[in-house]
Amino acid sequence: MARPNFIAVNLPVIIKTSGRDVRTIVQDTREDGFAVLAPAGEEVVLLPGEEILVVCNRQDARYEFATTVQRFVPEEPPLYYLAYPEEYRRIQVRSHVRARAALDVRYAPWPAEDWPHRPPRACARGVTVDISGGGAQLVLREPMVPGDLLYLEICLPGSRRAPLHLAGRVKRVAPREIDGERRYEVGVAFEALSERQEDEIVAFVFRRLLEERRRGGWEHGS
Repeated sequence: MARPNFIAVNLPVIIKTSGRDVRTIVQDTREDGFAVLAPAGEEVVLLPGEEILVVCNRQDARYEFATTVQRFVPEEPPLYYLAYPEEYRRIQVRSHVRARAALDVRYAPWPAEDWPHRPPRACARGVTVDISGGGAQLVLREPMVPGDLLYLEICLPGSRRAPLHLAGRVKRVAPREIDGERRYEVGVAFEALSERQEDEIVAFVFRRLLEERRRGGWEHGS
């Protein structure tokens, strides 16, 4: 069967199996199937012939499809080969509404060889300018390069969960003078965001927008 045009090398994907969501990345594409990086350790074990659900997020849409495991290749790096889907579902990505929010962020560069299974230790600190279900605008002390991948830890006010552990691809960088010091506004797009993470961010955004609207109404009526 033909390779769907949205499946490409370096595409982040989420494998759903046995009630678990496991992030990995496409490493190879062939005529009969494609290979994904095997999760580290014993996070998940896939058997030849096993049926799994795969989800991948592109800028234009989310793609979901069922497929089968073809084989496991225990080389370096270890790979699972999966069959191309006979059919798939394309879900149009909703336009992401942004909310202004100054949230503390811990971050660190995420080397390509460690993505997506070995996140670095987030030691540097920054702050968000705004955030949406698709990305965020950050203010950082160090300059970044478009295309770099960052590991981010963001706490959402009002959430009882632990900090969100996210990957953000640098899209744009602009130097700024803030309080007499050089800072950098860095726009990032989230990658391999799970549905739970996206829903949590979107819920926060709409809570913040509702709060702003209420404050605006009170000011107008006072």
